[in-house]
Amino acid sequence: RQPLGKSTNTDDNAAKLWFSIIVLATGEIYGGFMTFAPEWLSGNTSLSTGNWMYLWIYLVFFNGIWVVVPGWCLWVAWGEVKRAFAKSEKLDGKKTR
Repeated sequence: RQPLGKSTNTDDNAAKLWFSIIVLATGEIYGGFMTFAPEWLSGNTSLSTGNWMYLWIYLVFFNGIWVVVPGWCLWVAWGEVKRAFAKSEKLDGKKTR
């Protein structure tokens, strides 16, 4: 007998994983935007952009990683969600015929 809360269906576990990735990646992109956009828009003097290294290496490159990686995760998750819906529609079509 399976313990409560344990699923043996790998599709169910994968669906939970992709949903979690979508939530976390969206939160990461939103958090990055809410951290830096107000600083840029308000012209905060503590956000030093005068030196090329601070601007391009620290600000753009390292913070860009926090946009590119979650963006890639969202892209892959979108493909998995589309695949799951296509599979579901295919199975529903077989059941109704």
